[in-house]
Amino acid sequence: MNRISNVLIGLTVLLCIGCNKETEKQTANGLKFKVVKSGDGVQPQKEEILVFDYLLKDSKDSVWSNSHVEGMPSAVQINDTSAMSAENGIVQMFRMLSKGDSVTVTLPIEEFFKTGVGAPVPNGVDTSIELSYCIQVRDIMKMDDFKTFQTELMEKKREQQVGRDATIINKYLAENNITAQQDTSGLRYVIHTSKGGSKPTVENCVEVSYRGKFLKDGKIFDESEKLSFPLNGVIPGWQLGIPKLGIGDSATFYIPSGLAYGPAGYPGAIPRDAILIFDVELLGFGGEFDEVTRTCK
Repeated sequence: MNRISNVLIGLTVLLCIGCNKETEKQTANGLKFKVVKSGDGVQPQKEEILVFDYLLKDSKDSVWSNSHVEGMPSAVQINDTSAMSAENGIVQMFRMLSKGDSVTVTLPIEEFFKTGVGAPVPNGVDTSIELSYCIQVRDIMKMDDFKTFQTELMEKKREQQVGRDATIINKYLAENNITAQQDTSGLRYVIHTSKGGSKPTVENCVEVSYRGKFLKDGKIFDESEKLSFPLNGVIPGWQLGIPKLGIGDSATFYIPSGLAYGPAGYPGAIPRDAILIFDVELLGFGGEFDEVTRTCK
């Protein structure tokens, strides 16, 4: 974690600790929360978007989630007041906030999941702890303004991630004495064998042998001795890398997260913003993929 992230966490924690001036408020359905710092007092109206940063922390001082570190604030749209009776306490609390407010709500973990998530506590989680949800309201805006804000934020985050990935990959290559080529996309690769065979395009079906692992820890997450698939249906890193190979060629691809599974990851298999390494051999290719035989033809 970098120094700036540590500072941001520290600031958020300070706001959660509170001070002598903090006041307690209560939603219509009884949820109590503390106002640590008051903003401009202008509450959101119907269909407006409340944009906020947050820190989710338990009573054992473990941080569950922090929007400053993740680089992406959260947001909630305010519904018509007719929907208020069906809303949980946290959603009702958002109605009462204004730009610049800093608030915190602390609940037993079972109540937090019931109230805020609408689901039971996941298996293996200590049910004796409390969770504190510390919120700082960044802005309140109309939907069109929010869409522009979100697009600009995503682009900024993407650019930052490209730079971080490049730094991490370059460091890995240097520490392991690997000389790799790079194309304009940021893909790094090493061609191990080049037999001069014909090469596929992204529109072809390809047959490969491969092993995939995480650059971070070298853990293998997927491998196959023979697999066929339409090349245009896989991650961009493969679409860019495999056409560099002829039949019988092998290579190692160092794939930045933006050319892999990006900030979404692949649930249950690939973490968000993961940099991947693939050792690949091109066994063959064809014009199209046969769904029945699962081969190229």
